[in-house]
Amino acid sequence: MASKITYIAVAVIVIVIVAALAAVLYKPTSPAPTTTSSTSLTSSSATSAPITTSSTPTQTTTSSTPSTTTPTMTVTIGALLPLTGALQSYGLGSQCAVQLAVHDANQMFANEGIQFQLVVQDTATDPNTALQKIQSLYAQGVKFVVGPMASSEVAAIMNFADQNHIIAVSQSSTSPLLAIPKPYVFRVVPTDFYQAKAIAALLHKLNITRIVIVYRSDAWGQGLSSAIANESAKLGIEVLGSFGYDPSSSAMPAAEQAAVQKASQALGTPGPDAALVMVTFETDGVAVAQAAASDPVLSKVRWIGTDGVAGSTTLVQNAGSALAKAKFLATIASPNPEDPRYQKFVQEFKQFCGSPPVAYDPYAYDAAMFIMSAIAYLKSTNSTAVAQLLAQWGQDGTYKGVTGPIYLDQYHDRIYASYLIVGVAIVNGTPTWINAGFYNGTTGQITIYPQGQSLFS
Repeated sequence: MASKITYIAVAVIVIVIVAALAAVLYKPTSPAPTTTSSTSLTSSSATSAPITTSSTPTQTTTSSTPSTTTPTMTVTIGALLPLTGALQSYGLGSQCAVQLAVHDANQMFANEGIQFQLVVQDTATDPNTALQKIQSLYAQGVKFVVGPMASSEVAAIMNFADQNHIIAVSQSSTSPLLAIPKPYVFRVVPTDFYQAKAIAALLHKLNITRIVIVYRSDAWGQGLSSAIANESAKLGIEVLGSFGYDPSSSAMPAAEQAAVQKASQALGTPGPDAALVMVTFETDGVAVAQAAASDPVLSKVRWIGTDGVAGSTTLVQNAGSALAKAKFLATIASPNPEDPRYQKFVQEFKQFCGSPPVAYDPYAYDAAMFIMSAIAYLKSTNSTAVAQLLAQWGQDGTYKGVTGPIYLDQYHDRIYASYLIVGVAIVNGTPTWINAGFYNGTTGQITIYPQGQSLFS
């Protein structure tokens, strides 16, 4: 019994000694500080730092793991594009351009913990569908949208976007009828007031003194045809008539044929001083071209087009021979072809999309990057704050994209006035789009490229 008590006493003494040593040696550590991030906009956070994009569409994976002080923020960007309908080929090109922009933004802003993802909706080049699709995006929580393309679509979604603080940046809407206040809608192309000047200068360069205009009766067609008539008259060009048609697919091709017939009657007689100006989109443009090609008067005059068809594969595939015979020329707002940023974009677009960019592809890229750069700069998805920053950048020309600095007027429309002149010529036996010349909006002068000489003769 005595030995057991001895053992117990020794054990108790050992436990006491160990506890005392632990109390001496243990030093508590303070908890690590937590990091918080505020996405609220202060007056100093909206300053205009120079923004320049640099697309890098390699297929390698860049780590997007944020630093320990930056939370991960995933932002969904929507795109309203005509993947079907009258602007289908343009819409498909814009889709790839926006995909490239999202790819590049996720590389550019990876270290800041921002990840972008894209949701594309097909508007079918229809205003009512465009409105339904932006409402669908809004229901999904999407507040930032590239597009729509057509001015009629922009007109349809504009009130809904403004009322619900959805930022929509169109890459190709140009109607002068939309040069009105629109707090949440931006257009990164110039209005057709500028394009009308370019077309009038082109007609004057070609020694055209008489024109008739055939146009689609929507917001874009009405605005541009009126502007062309006004600018042409200023240069002494006689406008013998403007004839609109119902652009709906159900009215095609009878509506276009009727407008072409009226234009033919108004022009009266063909001659080298006469021209048909076609204010059309792709599919209705094919109907107008086919009707004009079989007309005894209009088949013998020059044809002039606009940005609605410039570079269109649909048009040249279905009416290429007639266009080449009419020495067809069209205008489209264009970046400076000598700008290194644009030249780099062209190469990277080819690599990423498998073909060269056409028409509004670079503007679609810039529309997406314009939005994403502002979100990344503010580290905020507050659409009101982003809209204010975009407006400020537009006023200062802060953002420099692949289409050059984006300067915006008081209506959030691009201030830019230079246009590429493209034409359809027979190349190796095939009707092909070529770059024929360039209109400098600053000087009003047209430069004819060597390959375009035959279309200007």
